[in-house]
Amino acid sequence: MPRLTISLLLLLLAPASLAWTESFDEGARLSQRLATREEVLEGQKDRAEAKLREQALLAYRLTRRRELGFMSSPKSRLDDAEAADLAMASLSRGFAETRILASELEQVRAERGVLDRARSQRADAYVDTGESLRRFARPVRGAMVGVPGVRRDAPTGTEFRRDGIELLARLNEPVRAVAAGVIRRVETLPQGGYAVVTQHPSRWVSVLSGMRDVVVAPGEPVEPGQALGLAGRNLDGAAVISLALWRNRESVDPRIVLPGLAKH
Repeated sequence: MPRLTISLLLLLLAPASLAWTESFDEGARLSQRLATREEVLEGQKDRAEAKLREQALLAYRLTRRRELGFMSSPKSRLDDAEAADLAMASLSRGFAETRILASELEQVRAERGVLDRARSQRADAYVDTGESLRRFARPVRGAMVGVPGVRRDAPTGTEFRRDGIELLARLNEPVRAVAAGVIRRVETLPQGGYAVVTQHPSRWVSVLSGMRDVVVAPGEPVEPGQALGLAGRNLDGAAVISLALWRNRESVDPRIVLPGLAKH
């Protein structure tokens, strides 16, 4: 298989039978947006505070100049007074803008904290499922060669998101079900090969892609370790199997629940 992301694969599947694909870890994306907003606000607040210090110094100097200008001509005293008044008005606006930025920054930090705690609790819930997590097995025996996250394709410079992991396989090696379940979809991919979507108990769903041949059909029950198909080559010539796991319509890092793939 080439660099087709699991997210793109899920978009290609029929929404009626895969409603769980509508959300690709929206919590993580929202958290990233909030982190970006927090960074922007911090920069704006720092610049506003630096400008405020300059305005305060200017207002002080002009106010002192007005106070000491009693020997100046009437016109000079009027000009000094107007300049001091303008500086004080600008200083007042600067204070207000800085307070608004500080308030918004505090709100964004609070929202991000709430979201991150909620996501942490959901992650803990996956670990707390006990028996359900011990059902999962590796689809192939090879080493892990790809992890979840955003990557950049060096030749094209295109960024793509990988929601699952990639495992090195041997050509024609059987690709096995990671747990008991029912086959929901068998999809032919645009670049060639197949993907198999399996519904498992406790609202788990697995997506395995990278097979050159498939030996199961939609609606067919499968047992843990049952062969689903045979590993094929991707466009780079390597036999690589992609695995994505979903639960409650959210992506789950397979390294959390598969043996020998501890997330570091």
